[in-house]
Amino acid sequence: MLQILHIDRSELFRKVMQEIILRCGHTVHSVASKKEALTYLSSNMVDLVITALEFDDGDAESFIIDMPQSAKKEIPVVVVTSSDSLELRERLFSLGVVDYILKSDVNEEHFKHFFATLSAEDELSRFMRDMKVAILDDSPIILKVVHRILDMNGFQFMDFFGTPQELLKSGKNYDLYLIDMVLPELTGDKVIKELRSMQPNAIIISMSQFTGEKSISTVLMAGADDYIHKPFDAASLLSRIKINVRSYQYKKRLELMAVTDGLTGLYNHRFIFERLEEETAKVSRYGRPLSVIMLDIDNFKRVNDTFGHRTGDEVIQSVANSIIANIRKTDVAGRYGGEEFLVLLPETDLKAAQVVAEKIRSTVNQLSFATSALSVTISAGVAEAEKGETFEALITRVDTKLYQAKRNGKNRVEG
Repeated sequence: MLQILHIDRSELFRKVMQEIILRCGHTVHSVASKKEALTYLSSNMVDLVITALEFDDGDAESFIIDMPQSAKKEIPVVVVTSSDSLELRERLFSLGVVDYILKSDVNEEHFKHFFATLSAEDELSRFMRDMKVAILDDSPIILKVVHRILDMNGFQFMDFFGTPQELLKSGKNYDLYLIDMVLPELTGDKVIKELRSMQPNAIIISMSQFTGEKSISTVLMAGADDYIHKPFDAASLLSRIKINVRSYQYKKRLELMAVTDGLTGLYNHRFIFERLEEETAKVSRYGRPLSVIMLDIDNFKRVNDTFGHRTGDEVIQSVANSIIANIRKTDVAGRYGGEEFLVLLPETDLKAAQVVAEKIRSTVNQLSFATSALSVTISAGVAEAEKGETFEALITRVDTKLYQAKRNGKNRVEG
């Protein structure tokens, strides 16, 4: 959901835009003047500004110039106006305006498409800002140019290298590599080949002033994902990066879908068992503590029979969220099957695991639902892995503890 600021001195048009934005599923704050808009921007999060061309106390151009520097960098601006001229459009686009719409063309479908595109771009931009980037080029000028382009577009984690050995010996892993093809000591394609062997999932884009099928095919065969010709401008470089990052994101989503449960977002049965096997092997090899929690929603069949399967799904999702809220990032939670869940707690002994299980039980016990007559509890079993114990034996033990909790009255933890 986007947080939108709309500026227009016409109360009628503000109401029209408000209705369109709300129907598109976003929130809007409407103001009539430049002063009100700047005041709101100074203390509120805004994802998009939609502005008229003129106000009683200024115009769109002066507003954009007076926007806080951080806002200029982060917040796209769309101008909606009745006036039009090529000169005006050029001036506004030079100030960073992302779209220019005539009021006669304003309709819900146009904005619905625009908001969907912007949401996707915003997600992509946030993802790119957190990427770790390595730039390798023996030209200080190119390094400065790339630095300026990436910095102006929000990239935060960048390292620059003048020689291949500096990069290869750094010992660091990056999400994105920009690699020059003509380098001292080692050619770019050899650097790329070595990086690809170490970083099979990273994005590698080569840079070169030479063109031709042979040079491009050599680079791609070495393991590069893409190729950009020097000299390049900001738009060309960013478009290459965005295209490859989108593919990278798509691949990551497919990988995640293969190991997660569609309803809860937790890991699926197959993946949680693979991880359990890995973690129990670590216990045997290194003697590190590992505990597991198996939990089950009490009387779940009655929930489905009384309130329906859609409510049952809502209950399962709420319990999954309660589990995530009470475990660490290093812990692993999965849907074991139906209404059962399994949680792996590496580096955790039995006593600490019992505390975690009790927190989850208490959180679930306090859940509320739209149907006031519905209340939900869970029962949980906890066990700590023993050195040399197989993961099958550990599952049997924690399963026994779970059924012990069921027999002892439910809504409890046994360990």
